[in-house]
Amino acid sequence: MLMELGWVWSSGLRLQLVMLTLMVCFSLLCGFGSLCVIRRAAGARPRVVSLASCVSAGVFLSSCLLELLPDYQNHSRDTFSRLGLALHFPLAEFLLAMGFLLVLVLEQMLLALREPADEVSVEKQALIEEAGRPLQRSRGPAGLRVFLLELSVCVCALLQGLSVQWDLQECVPLLLHEGLMAFALSARLSHCGLRPALVSAGLLLFSLARPAGIGIGFGFGMSVSAQVQLMRCALEGLTAGIFIHVSIGGLLWQDSASPKHRVHEVALLLTGFALGTAILFTKV
Repeated sequence: MLMELGWVWSSGLRLQLVMLTLMVCFSLLCGFGSLCVIRRAAGARPRVVSLASCVSAGVFLSSCLLELLPDYQNHSRDTFSRLGLALHFPLAEFLLAMGFLLVLVLEQMLLALREPADEVSVEKQALIEEAGRPLQRSRGPAGLRVFLLELSVCVCALLQGLSVQWDLQECVPLLLHEGLMAFALSARLSHCGLRPALVSAGLLLFSLARPAGIGIGFGFGMSVSAQVQLMRCALEGLTAGIFIHVSIGGLLWQDSASPKHRVHEVALLLTGFALGTAILFTKV
């Protein structure tokens, strides 16, 4: 009897290792494959990078509104009920708002520190306006947004991996979701003009995040203390708020070179949103 249980355990562990390895490889393939295609196409048509970034914005928006928010609300509700906490204050929404406002405060502080160095004189501004060229102002610290996007995507993937109940029927939706998110992250990092080494490091970290979370959850199981559950809920709320700010900011800060491209950008954004929604339907 013990030998049979040991064989079942070892076979299940072997199957999980195979699926986790397949998830990492598929995510890396989608990320680096899309990166190569985007950069090769951008050599002939520079607008390709911006249009691919519109698709990624739609993917992030669908993941944020249709997956991240419901999962966080359900997980926080289950955590509070499991711990016997009857709250009369919307603590889960408060943590979400704190993550959102944290990014806003950091951006405004960096802009306030940078504006004196980038301040344009009145005479120069008048000459630029007389020449018919609009004054281009920075829309925020792009480096901070890229860092927070990478951080929030990786942390969200790690925390979602901890909650995955392993089932072979969910392997295909997980693989599709990982591949689509890797494409979206690759397009967004390429649009920000990062060096190939940084883009590769970001894709590698993201590809390892969810499999690492699944492995940690499988190793520890459900034997976690109340303090760990509360810390995880707080971290998940702050990260979700950061990801919401970065995702929505990607829509608001999306550049349009000319009015004729705006319709194309909106269509591609809706395409990315539809792709993310379709993959979520496969999980039902």
